[in-house]
Amino acid sequence: MFAVRCAQITPLTGGKKDTTPPKPIVFSHPNASINFKEKFIEIEFDEFISLKNVTNEVVITPQVKQFPNFQVHGKKLKIEFNDTLANNTTYKLTFGDCISDVNESNVLQNFEYVFSTGNIIDSLTVKGRIMNSADKKPVSDVLIGLYDVKSNDSIVYREKPLYMAKSNKDGQFIFKYLPNTLFKIVGIKDSNHNWLYDGSDEQIAFSNSIVNPADSSTVVLSLFKERPNKTFIKKSFSTEYGKAYVVYNKTLTGIADVKGKGVISYEQNYQKDTLIVFYENTFDTLKLEVHHELNLLLDTLTIRIPSEKTYNEQLKEKKIIYTLKPDFVNIVPFFEQPGFVLNAPVQLSKINSTKIYLYEQQDTSIVKIPFTIFSDKALTTTFKLNTNLKPETNYTLSIAASALFNDNGRTNDPTSFVFKTNSNEDYAQLNMKMLFPKKEQYIVMLFNDKNQLINEQVMTFSLAATVEKSIHYERLIPGTYSIKIIKDVNKNGLFDTGDYFLKKQPETIYINPLSIKLMSGWEIENEWLIK
Repeated sequence: MFAVRCAQITPLTGGKKDTTPPKPIVFSHPNASINFKEKFIEIEFDEFISLKNVTNEVVITPQVKQFPNFQVHGKKLKIEFNDTLANNTTYKLTFGDCISDVNESNVLQNFEYVFSTGNIIDSLTVKGRIMNSADKKPVSDVLIGLYDVKSNDSIVYREKPLYMAKSNKDGQFIFKYLPNTLFKIVGIKDSNHNWLYDGSDEQIAFSNSIVNPADSSTVVLSLFKERPNKTFIKKSFSTEYGKAYVVYNKTLTGIADVKGKGVISYEQNYQKDTLIVFYENTFDTLKLEVHHELNLLLDTLTIRIPSEKTYNEQLKEKKIIYTLKPDFVNIVPFFEQPGFVLNAPVQLSKINSTKIYLYEQQDTSIVKIPFTIFSDKALTTTFKLNTNLKPETNYTLSIAASALFNDNGRTNDPTSFVFKTNSNEDYAQLNMKMLFPKKEQYIVMLFNDKNQLINEQVMTFSLAATVEKSIHYERLIPGTYSIKIIKDVNKNGLFDTGDYFLKKQPETIYINPLSIKLMSGWEIENEWLIK
């Protein structure tokens, strides 16, 4: 008997995968050539190559007026210059990630070709680092440019830098092969890759000092976003009857008044870049006048709002009502007061407190406890309940239908909010002693691990005072905290960014390098020498 067995067929393999990028092996003119007078450069590689995204990846410094032509023929790369090169100048071509092999797309990174039209290769360098002005963290992929020291400041808007570099993940950058010449230095977060500064749409950094490549000191740049010089309205709209939004292109701190038929109140959001206007008894269009400080007219605008017919229909269908939400999430500190926030303002006198109930869980029974309602303004959207809460106790805030009302028939639907209080043992305390660098005005800000602002205080110093200040933070929720301090130069209580044309750097920010961990029941003593 014969057994017949078929051989298993396996595909042929091409051997080990190629992971090596192409290597330059032959140059028509050696790298670091001097007295270069030619119109082209030809470089041969050890394998077939391809070029990708040449105009964005290839950087030539100093800049040439016309970008060269790049041609690939198999293993050869030909670079042909379209204009006359400057005399006695060292040029550097940085190829970024544009060169790769054909088969596996292995990229040749950090390849540079250097040559000089004079008899020496310039060898000076400028090193530096760039960080974000707001959090002091390094910023990567920022275009750092060197400009002629005699150039006008507006050159960053009009022309590419003479020499360019990019910051790495650590915010570091370096210029090599520089001549012994003075420069201006500017950093641009070049979002549209046009090598120019596009105003407040992008971030910028600059040094107030002239850069001297013969000086070995490190350049430190602080990146910031300029506030637009011109104020304008980005958009305005009304999402529901009684409330309209006016969104500006920047922070507004000087609104003196908002006038218009039917306007009853207005407020700004936390960032102060949005104006919220409340209105009644006006229909179709809301015409507003927004006045700035000194009662100068800032803006006039018209916002489309519901017609009287639509308003009456929505009111009848109970689509125009007061909606309420609590100003707490599940837990209320026992030493604070619970409250609620409305979608539209109401007079305190238009709140029927007999239809609002606060219940306390006592063992197996539920007890109604007394309170009074208060607010900081007669007409507002935020209210608090003045009452005495007990630690570690369950509560229910119940608001009956029509507890809130106005003269036009707007009321509320019934709603309830459940919350619990905690105890002293649930909190921690922090005693922070700080030694400030000078007797200036400072803003001290405490943040939790979610980067939420927990506490903000302004520090000032008398002539007789020392530069030491202490803050006692009580009843902090356990967690990890950080402290940031703003040097409030103009004493306006805000962080002020820089201005490129005015040569104004952003206000200095100090960030405590050590985070502070707090546990329940802890009281921590901490010191910070600010510098």
